[in-house]
Amino acid sequence: MKSRALVKASATKCGINFRVINPAEKYHRNFSILREDFENLETRGAAAAHDGGSFALMRRILSEGVVFIRFVWLSSHDDGRVTGWKETVKLPFESLRCFVRDSAGENGPSKWSALSMESRAAPKFVFCGEENLHSVLGNQLVRRKLVKFLRSNFRWQGTDEIRFYNDFVPYSFFFREFRDGQPGMCGGLILHGQENMAKAQYSIHT
Repeated sequence: MKSRALVKASATKCGINFRVINPAEKYHRNFSILREDFENLETRGAAAAHDGGSFALMRRILSEGVVFIRFVWLSSHDDGRVTGWKETVKLPFESLRCFVRDSAGENGPSKWSALSMESRAAPKFVFCGEENLHSVLGNQLVRRKLVKFLRSNFRWQGTDEIRFYNDFVPYSFFFREFRDGQPGMCGGLILHGQENMAKAQYSIHT
């Protein structure tokens, strides 16, 4: 059974400091989110927060009563490289909302913690454009590349379905995610380097 991340939160005057502990990866990382970002989450159902060069994406799922937070920590190196770590947690929305609200009071709580909840199944893939899909299925090399890429990517927690449509680039697709029947992120799944199909690779563009 996969270990679930432990999320510990502590309140400050301006926001909430999160400490995400992953027992499987044996690391913990910190991230601060402003109170106004939580207000955006309540009113809009989604919000983005930044902490230095790192960021967090929050999305509330009404039907489940949960909030998904995707933390992405980035580090820049002297040689120009950027490396990072990411962790997506699923938390009870009402409990977290109450902590954020009550912790702003004079005698409010200062600490909160929760284990990331079990995630539902991976999203369903639906191909709505037949032309490029038929081209992929007819090319064994490209078909293997696409299957391998889909197995390792688009495993977005909270996403019910991802629909793929024909793109003008051969063997490539435009995609859109759906959560609770509502459209979300969209972009391209593009096969690059087609001048040498043996080395060609798929990548996501949003």
